[in-house]
Amino acid sequence: MEEFSFYQPMNRGRHPEGAGPGESQYCIFYGPIREPVARQRIAGGEEDLVLELTYGEDSMPGELRLRQAGSNLLIEESAQGLFREFLDGKTVKYLGQALMYALQFRIADLSAHIERGVEDMKRLEDTLDSHIDNTGTYQILDFRRKYTQYGDQVIAIKEIIARIDKGYFPMQMQNSYVLQGQVALEFQFLEERYELIKNTVIKDLDTYTSIVNNNINRNARLLSLVSLGAVALNFMFGGLLAVNPVIGIVGGVVIGGVTAGAAASYRAGGVHNVIQMGRERFRPALKSRGVRELVEAETPSEEKQAAEKPEAEPARERENAAP
Repeated sequence: MEEFSFYQPMNRGRHPEGAGPGESQYCIFYGPIREPVARQRIAGGEEDLVLELTYGEDSMPGELRLRQAGSNLLIEESAQGLFREFLDGKTVKYLGQALMYALQFRIADLSAHIERGVEDMKRLEDTLDSHIDNTGTYQILDFRRKYTQYGDQVIAIKEIIARIDKGYFPMQMQNSYVLQGQVALEFQFLEERYELIKNTVIKDLDTYTSIVNNNINRNARLLSLVSLGAVALNFMFGGLLAVNPVIGIVGGVVIGGVTAGAAASYRAGGVHNVIQMGRERFRPALKSRGVRELVEAETPSEEKQAAEKPEAEPARERENAAP
């Protein structure tokens, strides 16, 4: 208990100067986390309620534990201290309000990670544009596995909120009904956002993987044909090398050129496909433009019609004036 420092009083809080949790009532104390959080959960009874949460990512994980000790609340957090920053400036009058603030903090943190999923996906695809080997495939699988793990965290938070809504902890949740409704609404938005972005991310990565596999198959067929041709040329020019060294050397250069050209075609296959797609995309527009110019060329202009009209009118007048 001596590791905890006084943070703020709750409603009816009594904290003598320099006293710890044992001599205080209805107060919040803050200290470092002592035991690692195994999983996100809420457990305990009317006198020993415990809420355990994790936040952050694998590169910088954070852990949070809110533990009831009689009428006091003990907050244990890892060195990041992000929940304490979130709690600063908020007035906590009841134990249930602190628990709801902790869930709000966790929902906001998880929402930020989920929303960055689309940007991370685009960044990964841009990095893998020049890599169509197994390395890129493994990076895609790692990304999908990481993003799917967010679903487990969403389910854990959903279980905690469901236990609170079902009235498992009525004494601690008194006077926190407004915050409970707000947390439930924010979690509903989080769940819907996760499902939408998850489907977008997974389908986009499936499409990208399919395109990469098609490119690999096409280039593999090309390289197989080139290899067969190179083997045949190798036998042919190898025999000529014994008869005439010049012809053998020229043949070796030809084989090297063919192989280098095949490798260049293998690397530039994606660019070639993009150029061909661009040509196919703009070809209908060019065709429609050519037809429009042809119609305009065949249709006489208004000035040409006006120039031919005066020549026809005097001839018609002479015919009317003749007896």
